Amino acid sequence: MTPNERFLEFLEDIEPSGTTKANSVSAHTRVRETLLADAEFGPHVQRVFLGGSYKRHTAIRPRQKNGVLDRPDIDIYVVVDAALHTTTPSAEIERLYAALDHARKTLGITRLKRNRVALAVAMSNADLDVCVLIPRQSDNLYRIGNRETGEWYKTDPEAHTAWSTDQNTRFSGRFKPMTKLVKWARRENPTRYRHPKSFAIEGFLSVNLDETEVHYGRLFHAFCATFVDTYRVHRLLDTCPTLDDPAVLGGNLLSNVDGAEFSAYFDKIKSHRDDAARALAEEDQGEATKHWRRIFGSRFRNQPAAPTERPAKFA
Repeated sequence: MTPNERFLEFLEDIEPSGTTKANSVSAHTRVRETLLADAEFGPHVQRVFLGGSYKRHTAIRPRQKNGVLDRPDIDIYVVVDAALHTTTPSAEIERLYAALDHARKTLGITRLKRNRVALAVAMSNADLDVCVLIPRQSDNLYRIGNRETGEWYKTDPEAHTAWSTDQNTRFSGRFKPMTKLVKWARRENPTRYRHPKSFAIEGFLSVNLDETEVHYGRLFHAFCATFVDTYRVHRLLDTCPTLDDPAVLGGNLLSNVDGAEFSAYFDKIKSHRDDAARALAEEDQGEATKHWRRIFGSRFRNQPAAPTERPAKFA
């Protein structure tokens, strides 16, 4: 069986580099300071905070395309002092757009695009999704607006971050590394669809991951096997299951995923289950590595790059 050391080294390899992390911090800090300093928009800002996979520490290293490293993707949330029933998502997104548009040159913004619930901001060292939030309401949840439908949705990115940390504790420090393995496998084996992704993957792991297994190869296989068993009927019917949002009562992390999208992802996980089983059964490590590389790509090593101690943070 492939030594656990190979997985620990692989996890180190797919971790965002120090440069990537520094670029992320720099981009977030500059945007935050610029928004707070804007003469028109700044007085309406209550706070700006980081969310998404970088905040949850479940991000993986950016991919390379034609030898060029992609910029990291960062989620930024801007809480404004607007009242829920006296404004619209479109109005708040436009106010945010104007503030960032004023700072195009200062921030080095090369692209600024209005999306459904966020502004997509491309800078020289990072790509950002910047979202406006209405402050916590009586249910203690933020509201995020959809400028296309005019609706406000309940959300709580900070609760998602805290939940992810709690899951990592529950799984003895293996939840976040496993999230990175599953996300990397998703990148290496894409379907024709974008979803499910990111936080939904964490949701799948929370209900399908073994709490006691310590070998990442066996743990990955067990997750895939449980996933297939859990959602087999949904695949048969070509429907998408529901996945509880840990921050919003009654919320569904898969509300924007249809049956075709889920079925395509299910088929990939089933294929990973079979490849992982073959790899675990192999005594020849060269042959086992071929199976693991069908899942994780060529960055998964057959032999250690150099004699090193086991990285403690993934142990």
